[in-house]
Amino acid sequence: MRSASAAGYGTIPASAPPPSPQSSPGILSAARTAALFSRLREQGGSLVASQRPWGQFLDPSALVRPGSSGETFYRIRRNIGYFRSNYAISLLVALALGIIWQPSSLAASIALAAAWIYLYLGRDEPLVLFGRRFEDRTVLGLLSLATFFALVSTDLGSSVFRSIAAGTVLVAIHAVFRVTDDLFLDERQAASGGMVAGMGAPMGPTYVVRMV
Repeated sequence: MRSASAAGYGTIPASAPPPSPQSSPGILSAARTAALFSRLREQGGSLVASQRPWGQFLDPSALVRPGSSGETFYRIRRNIGYFRSNYAISLLVALALGIIWQPSSLAASIALAAAWIYLYLGRDEPLVLFGRRFEDRTVLGLLSLATFFALVSTDLGSSVFRSIAAGTVLVAIHAVFRVTDDLFLDERQAASGGMVAGMGAPMGPTYVVRMV
């Protein structure tokens, strides 16, 4: 009768080590996709947080025709600096409405977004299709070509261009006609130079009369 060896008797098998990241490309891809959406959500949150009050942005009593070309350019520069988040949100809303208005454009945009996320942004390993390996540079080129083809050959391109053009025109009209007397980027500017800057043009020289 053979006795069990002392070395092997009563030993507890070691637990299997956790899978390394290199052996789990699916886990890495999911983590990278989650990080991408988290980053997009943070950027969207910061854009919404930095917006100005919409009541101030859409105040009809603050729309006045500019008196000169110099005042026009000053208003555009000032309003874009102050309402930049509102303008960005307005353009995004115009773009979304233009795409949703046509179901074919909506389907094409969803397909393109899914292709970019799962074929390029959400991968950590080279893409393998039908036993052939594609590098990131090749995938980027193919996706860019597919996006360009979808924009020029379907209603998606016309919807995107029309929406961006309409949104840009509305932003430009607002930036030209919105007065800037009440727009202060910070407290220091409001306390010192805000009232002067709000006139849209530099003040003339000041004359002092000396009493003899």
